[in-house]
Amino acid sequence: MNLNRKVELLAPAGSYEAFLAAVENGCDAVYLGGKLLNARQFAGNFDDEELQKAVDYAHTRGVRVYLTLNTLVLDDEMQEAIMYAAKAYEMGVDAFIIQDIGLASSLKKAIPEITIHASTQMTTYSSEGVSELEKMGFSRVVLARELTLSEIKEICITTQTEIEVFVHGALCISYSGQCLMSSIIGGRSGNRGKCAQPCRLPYSIQKDNNNIRSGYLLSSKDICFIENLSDLIDAGVSSIKIEGRMKSPEYVASVVSTYRKYLDIIEQQHMKKGKNEYTVSKEDMQRLMQSFNRGGFSKGYLQGKMGPAMMAFEKPKNWGTYLGTVLEQDRGTNSVKIRLDNSLGNGDGIEIWSKKLFEDSPGGIITKIVKDGKLVKRAYAGDVVWVSVIKGKVEKGSRVYKTSDKELLEQAALSYAKGMRKVDISAEFTLKLGQLPVLCLKDDRGNSVSASGDILPEEAVNKPLTRERISEQLGKMGSTPFNIVNLTLDIDNNVVIPISELNNIRRKAADLLENERILSGRKLKTEHGELLKSIEYVTKNIPISSEKKHTINENAKISVMLYSEFDNLDFDKINADRLYLPLVSLLKDNVKIAASKCREEGKEIFAYIPAIIKGKYSQIINKNLQAISQDVDGFLVGNMGIAKIVRDKLGENVKLIGDYSLNVLNSWSMHFLKETGYSGATLSYELNLSQLNSMNFPQEFEAEVGIYGKIPVMTSEYCPVGGSVSQKTPQNCKNVCKNGVYQLKDRKGAAFLVKCDCVDCRSTIFNSNVIFVPEHIGQISKAGVKYMRLNFVDESVQEIYDIVNLHRSINNNCNYSEKDKIAEKIRAKGYTKGHFQRGV
Repeated sequence: MNLNRKVELLAPAGSYEAFLAAVENGCDAVYLGGKLLNARQFAGNFDDEELQKAVDYAHTRGVRVYLTLNTLVLDDEMQEAIMYAAKAYEMGVDAFIIQDIGLASSLKKAIPEITIHASTQMTTYSSEGVSELEKMGFSRVVLARELTLSEIKEICITTQTEIEVFVHGALCISYSGQCLMSSIIGGRSGNRGKCAQPCRLPYSIQKDNNNIRSGYLLSSKDICFIENLSDLIDAGVSSIKIEGRMKSPEYVASVVSTYRKYLDIIEQQHMKKGKNEYTVSKEDMQRLMQSFNRGGFSKGYLQGKMGPAMMAFEKPKNWGTYLGTVLEQDRGTNSVKIRLDNSLGNGDGIEIWSKKLFEDSPGGIITKIVKDGKLVKRAYAGDVVWVSVIKGKVEKGSRVYKTSDKELLEQAALSYAKGMRKVDISAEFTLKLGQLPVLCLKDDRGNSVSASGDILPEEAVNKPLTRERISEQLGKMGSTPFNIVNLTLDIDNNVVIPISELNNIRRKAADLLENERILSGRKLKTEHGELLKSIEYVTKNIPISSEKKHTINENAKISVMLYSEFDNLDFDKINADRLYLPLVSLLKDNVKIAASKCREEGKEIFAYIPAIIKGKYSQIINKNLQAISQDVDGFLVGNMGIAKIVRDKLGENVKLIGDYSLNVLNSWSMHFLKETGYSGATLSYELNLSQLNSMNFPQEFEAEVGIYGKIPVMTSEYCPVGGSVSQKTPQNCKNVCKNGVYQLKDRKGAAFLVKCDCVDCRSTIFNSNVIFVPEHIGQISKAGVKYMRLNFVDESVQEIYDIVNLHRSINNNCNYSEKDKIAEKIRAKGYTKGHFQRGV
C-alpha cells in the first residue's frame, strides 16, 4: 500500500455554509461553482465576494479550492469564461475543473501556469484517454464512474497524471457527458449545468409495444465506497471525491467527517502495523444511510456490473432508514400507530409509503409521540407508539421510513458552527532585557512572520514570568486558524512583561501569518496587465477561414449514420456521399464487399467506433483494426482515447472524424481538433441555427451537423432490458434483448428505443422522435458545414432510401415526386426540430 503520498479527500460545496461544513469536518480540498459555467446551476453557488472569502478561509487552514467550469461553452461566452477564470486564478483558486475542450485549450494558451482538471463530463475511462488529456495540459483526470477497481488500477499504473475517483453520492445512469435526455426532451441541458433529472422519473418498459414492468427504471442507488478506500489508495488514486453540491451543509458535514475518520484510521493502521485493515462500524454506516440514500447504497461498477442490485426502482428520492410498520390510523387526530424497528424522537422526519407505485407518500416532522398513553420525547425499537401530525390516508401494513434525524442534523450543524479547524505551526519567542519582545511564527509552507511588542520587558521585582506561563499564554491561539506544536523560548531570567502584552504580540503574529497565507495563495497583481494581454490575444485570434461560408452554388454533402445492421440494405441505393458503418459489421464478408463496391463508385465508407469501447469491444478493435482500415476511408470516433488507439495502430495520417459525443459546441473546440489531427467533427446537437451560422469553421475541416434521425440521449453500462425484464446481471444474462424491440415509455407516452450492445452488455437509449428540419436545410447547408448527417436506427430499408432521397432533393433544390408524401409520413410518426430553434 502506497501511503508515501497523502490521498486527497475532496468535498462538495453548493453554498458557503456547505463549504464551512466541508472544511471544518476534515476535507483536504473543496470543489465549488461560481455563478458562471458550472454543472450545478441550481445550487446556491458563489459570487465573487464569497469565492474570495472561501479561498482565503481555505488557504489559511491548508485546504485547496477547485472551481468548476465544467459545462460546455458557446462562442459568445468564451471570452467571458476565460476572463472569469483569470479573475478566479488571481483570487488564488488552486485548480479549475473543465469539460469543454475549447475552453481548456484556450485557458492553457492564455494562462500557461493555470492548473486544470478534466471533469468526469469528459467521459475518460482508459489510459489512452488520460494520455490525450495530459497532452492538453490537464494535471488531473476525474475518471468516469463506470470503471471497475481493476480498470482504475490499470489506468493509475500507466500514468503520472493524478487520478480522481467519485466514492460517494449520486450515480448518473448515463455516462456523464453523454446524456442529452434532459436537453432534448425538456430543453434543460446537463452539459450546461441544468439537468432536470429525467432519469429519476417513472417509466414502463415495453416489448413490442406491450408493457412488461413499471417503476423508476433508470433511477440508480447512490454509491458508497467507504469500505473500499484502502483498495482505491492501493490502486494509486490521488483523490477521492464526494458528490453533493446540491446537498445540505449537514449532509456534507456528516459524509465528509465519516470518510475523514476512516482515511485517518487507514493511515494510522499502516504506520503502526504496515496493514490497511479496517471495519466500518454499523453506527457510521447508519449515519451515512440516514444522511441520504436511495434504497441503500451500491458499489456502482467498482466490483463489476451489478444489474438491478444497483437500482432504486421503487422510489427515486431519499429513502432514509427503515423505521417500522403502520398498525392503524386515527384520521380525526391525524395520528398513526406504528410498531417501531428503530428509534424515533420528536423533531425527526418520517414518510409512510403508499402500497401503490407512484402514489404520494404522507409524512412530515414528528411533533408528538405517545407510548402507553403517555407523551414521550423518544421511543425505541420494539415500542408501539402513536405519532402525529400525519395528514393523508394511510393503509395498515404500510412501511414507514425515518427521512431525517434531528439529533444527527444538530450534531452535524455544531461541527462547523465555530470554525475550529487549525493548522500546526512552530513558534520562537525572544524576551530580553532592553529589547522589545519578538514572536516568530512559521508554517509548513515556508511562510514566516515576526511580530514585536510595544513594551520593553523589565527586571522582575517579585515574581518573574516563568517559561511555563509564557508557553501557556502564547499557546492560547483561540479563534485563530493555528495551533502551536513546537515552541522555542529564548528568554532572560528574572524578566517580566504584562500578560496583556503577551496576548497582544500573539494576536499580531497570528494576524500576520494568516494574512501571509492568504496572500501567498493569490497571484501577484503586477502580473495582471500581462495576463490581460495574453487573454485578449487568445480570445480574439482564432484562425478564421478566409472562406468562412460556402458559395451560393456549393451545397453541403450528405452523410448517413447506420446505428444498426439492416438486413437486405443495399448501400448502392443510399443516395449519400458518405456512410458510417458500425465497425463490427465490417467484420462480415458481405458488408465488406458491399462497402468496397461503394468506395469504387466514389462513396466514402467510414467505420464507426462507439464512444465507449472498454471490455470485449476494445479487444475486438485491437485485433481487427489494421484489417478493417484496408476497407474504409477513415474512422468516426467519439472519444479522445479512441482516437489515440486508432492513431497508435494506424499512424498519424489516418482520417478521423470526431463524433457528436466529443461535445463540440464552439469554434475553439473545432480549431483544437483541427490542430490535433482530426479531419472533421459532428457538431453538438445542442447548437441552434443562429449559433451555427456565427461559428468560425477551420479551413479544410469537415464540420458536420445532424439534421435527421433519432439521436442517442443516453449511453449506459446498465442494461434496462436485462435489469428490468429478466432482472439479471450481465454475468447471468439471458440475452432477452435479442428477442423483440424494447422501449422505455414515459409518463407522457413518449417511447424511447433501447438498443442493447450484446458485445459488452451496454445500452443506448434513443430519443422518442426523429429530428426533422427540412425547412432549415438550405440555411444549414450554407452556414459553413461540409456534411449534413442522417441517423438511422429502426427505420425500414425502404424508409432509409426514401428519407435520404428526400433530403438530397431538398439540398439540391431538385424535383422529387415522393417528397411531400415521405415528409408527411415522418411527421405523422412524430418528430422534433431538436435545438435548431431554441438551443441551450
